[in-house]
Amino acid sequence: MSATGLSEWIAPSARPALFGTSGTCSDADLVNAWSLPPLDCALSRRRVVLLLSDPVKFALALVALDGRVDSVLLLSASTAPTILANHIRLFQADAILTDVPEAAKTWAEVAIPWISSVFSFVSDDVAAAAARNCHKATTWTLATSGTTGVPKLVEHTLASLTRTMRKSVSHAQLRWGQLFDMSRFAGCQVFLQGVIGGGGLILPDPGEPLQEGINLLRTHGCSALSATPTLWRKILMTEESRQLQLRQVTLGGEIADDAILRSLRARFPLATIVHIYASTEAGAAFSVRDGQAGFPNEYLHQPPRGVRLRVERDRLLIHNPYVTPAYLGNSERFVDDEGFVDTGDLVRRSGDRYYFCGRASGMINVGGNKLLPEQVEQILLDDERVQAARVYARDSRITGQLVVADVVAGSVPVSDRLAFASQLLARCRDRLDRWQVPALIQVVDSVALNSGGKIGRSQS
Repeated sequence: MSATGLSEWIAPSARPALFGTSGTCSDADLVNAWSLPPLDCALSRRRVVLLLSDPVKFALALVALDGRVDSVLLLSASTAPTILANHIRLFQADAILTDVPEAAKTWAEVAIPWISSVFSFVSDDVAAAAARNCHKATTWTLATSGTTGVPKLVEHTLASLTRTMRKSVSHAQLRWGQLFDMSRFAGCQVFLQGVIGGGGLILPDPGEPLQEGINLLRTHGCSALSATPTLWRKILMTEESRQLQLRQVTLGGEIADDAILRSLRARFPLATIVHIYASTEAGAAFSVRDGQAGFPNEYLHQPPRGVRLRVERDRLLIHNPYVTPAYLGNSERFVDDEGFVDTGDLVRRSGDRYYFCGRASGMINVGGNKLLPEQVEQILLDDERVQAARVYARDSRITGQLVVADVVAGSVPVSDRLAFASQLLARCRDRLDRWQVPALIQVVDSVALNSGGKIGRSQS
């Protein structure tokens, strides 16, 4: 892509582009979004924070500001206040666009109120958008997921975010559903697929129950959906998901194991199933379309789409010349002298394929022995009754940390949960060393996910 601003890639037509709980926006609405009073005001600023709980407003703001301001910081409304304040300070914001009144009071140097109705601006005068020509490569600043630590800020541009995207007739026929937070890297990718691809984007309210979000996707003809493996497991647990007619199923953010790939193939037999490797630091690196877990060894010798891969000490490294090589606000580099990002993800080779094992930073230390929580989760998920699993550390005075697991098993009656947990413990004892076996397995109603759709690894 060579256009400077995102709006230059959108044809100003009456075709619906955004479908939200509060209404629908057309492509022309997106192109003219800059004329909204708060956005028009924000265009006079250089560094703008987007802190919007309404995904439709978020999408309009991104299209309006890209190519017109120097930098935008994308923040989730669910971010903890202390982290939020730190991010805004590091970003050196001079304006904030928010629909969260408390944020405008507490953290913003300049508070810009939003208009009461985001759809009241609709105009037939499409040519008026020319008054605000795109002229600069806006930096998109994104926070890392913080799955195993404090989130950090990484800078991208529209060029780096769309590097692997294609605009074709087949892609234009796909209408994407957005279940990710748009302030996250994965959410940006889905947002751009839906807006640039031309098929439209469906935006459920992130605060509503998953079942209601899936109903909105079905109502507006969702044909493409992306989620983490854990979120896919939650989706498959809902009866509403059986009514989705998907032609594109995408996984990312966590290990895509054979069990979830089989389940998705069974539920959506007509869909193309793809798992993607990407991170905020490394960008979108590669995708796997052969229906198997892991990735082919040949990717190391024949880089997919020119993205070079390397494995050193069982860690996956990705060559990334497209992103600023250090986190914003400090001198900590995540790119080495050769341009490689150490992803922190551990892989093992088996035959002609590499398989993901887990994140090095997420290891549990049990008396000096290191364990990847994903290793235990895979054993638990091998039981067909387990619909989701979270393995994490709990402090211990004797061993430093203990292994603890939460599992969701909706088909197991509450009265049988203790017996089921005992069966899972026996399975773990058969397949793990003694120190690796969870000290406690709890059958719970649900496993909480962070705003990136991933399982949090912090202690509980």
